[in-house]
Amino acid sequence: MATDKCENKCECESIPRHVPENPFNYTNLELAERKKALRDLEKDYPTLPYAWLEMAYDWHKQTPEEEVCKIINEGLWESPGKFSEPPREKSVKKM
Repeated sequence: MATDKCENKCECESIPRHVPENPFNYTNLELAERKKALRDLEKDYPTLPYAWLEMAYDWHKQTPEEEVCKIINEGLWESPGKFSEPPREKSVKKM
């Protein structure tokens, strides 16, 4: 049995460990801040999917503050986005 454990240990060492993705090249400190912020967002917005919270956090972190202020102050977030479909006109039947 001792031999089996040794063989299994050797096989496990050859398997590479998972490396989490870091597409925005956050530092270790920024990753810790992100983790804490996402945990807080998850508590504040429990019905939203976690991926949406991540997307919102990353967008806010990567977008310049001037652009965020412009979007808020000019109300650009209230209008349809550039990828939204235009509203369809309802066809009304006349009798």
